[in-house]
Amino acid sequence: MSLRTPLLATLILLLAISACGCVDRESVITGEEAVQAVAYADPIAENLLAGLNEDNYTKYSRDFSPEMRQSLDEAMFEQNREFVTSRIGLYESRRDPVVTRVDDFIAVTYKARFEQEDGVAIRLVFKKDDESHQLQGLWFDSPMLRR
Repeated sequence: MSLRTPLLATLILLLAISACGCVDRESVITGEEAVQAVAYADPIAENLLAGLNEDNYTKYSRDFSPEMRQSLDEAMFEQNREFVTSRIGLYESRRDPVVTRVDDFIAVTYKARFEQEDGVAIRLVFKKDDESHQLQGLWFDSPMLRR
């Protein structure tokens, strides 16, 4: 196991804990609230994934909160990008997301196709009442990324 694997696992765990707290209180959101969440999450997801493909940290992190930027700096981005692209390739497309609420956070989770794997979960987490829609948490999950 390389040094990158524990670093990525630690980052994912840290982001999951800090962004979502207890998962057992998560509930699916539908209707107008979900439509609004998708309306701000879609362009953020598209920009972030373009930044991932282009190896462009500035683009990738454009919508990060200050805490996210501190947790996922450019060096960590390079390590994570290498980890993701070496296992599943570059991002190609995504399907309609599922929107959920956990306490004061909204999570928008997409299933995405990458060059070497389909069905990769990409989860973006936002504070519920943050009008600036800064990204508070982010992670990628798939069987190939867990190997």
